[in-house]
Amino acid sequence: MASINHAHLRAFHAVAAEGSFTRAARLLNVTQPTLSQEVRALEAAHGVTLLDRSRRSVTPTEIGQSLFAVTRRLFAAEQEALELLAGVRHLEGGTLAIGADGPFHAVPLLAAFARRHPGPTVTLSVGNSRNLLQGLLDTRIDVAVLAGDPADPRLAVLPFRRDPVMLLVPRDHRFAGWAAVPLDEIRAERLVQREQGSMTRLLVERALAEAGIVPAAVLEIESREAVLEAVAAGLGVGYVSAAEFVEDRRLSAVPIAGAPVVMEESVVCLRERRRLAVVRAFLDIARELAA
Repeated sequence: MASINHAHLRAFHAVAAEGSFTRAARLLNVTQPTLSQEVRALEAAHGVTLLDRSRRSVTPTEIGQSLFAVTRRLFAAEQEALELLAGVRHLEGGTLAIGADGPFHAVPLLAAFARRHPGPTVTLSVGNSRNLLQGLLDTRIDVAVLAGDPADPRLAVLPFRRDPVMLLVPRDHRFAGWAAVPLDEIRAERLVQREQGSMTRLLVERALAEAGIVPAAVLEIESREAVLEAVAAGLGVGYVSAAEFVEDRRLSAVPIAGAPVVMEESVVCLRERRRLAVVRAFLDIARELAA
């Protein structure tokens, strides 16, 4: 079996990750011609084309995408080994990539972690639950703060908190003064909701389906902020976790009557990455702050 040159593989990984030979060369502290030569050597050795260089940005080909999925796992494991061996278990350095489906729960956790462990470099990316779970499995993120309890044996799940889902309406809407809104009342409304992959959307859709309720119309909008603006503009009624509702003079958040819709927030990581000291430290803080 032919061997793979580690330097060539790292060169490819850097270019695929950065989408640019220039940025990848800067990251690896080599010249761009050297980097290009290493990638071409990898392609020539195995008779494949790994990168599409015809566009303004460099993108992996189909086989390049498959290889990139492998190199993400490979270099994540290498980084894990380096951290364990280099004493990062004492948290004087290292990195922690956090993903979240919103900043509301993640930022307090991040702040508490940074106060206790100022050494590691921490990044926070925001997306919907589906994308975050894929990021965990691809090792692009180390730990995620997201809604629900993903039933995946590859993941370790720490329940964090539970919050009711509230109906979001314009301040002058007929629901605004109600103590609670029965689900059946939503039947006549246009429902403004997030994109597929949003756990809040899944919970509300499930509750409506179980009650046999079909809204008069549905407006799908991709971001939480855009949903708020659409509701404020009178385009329909939306919904939001009580913990995520920020006081807005244009909007009211009203409880849902009957069987409440409850958002369960969890802190999730790959089981195999729990032994990373920086991940363990974050999970410890999450346990302390769990409501």
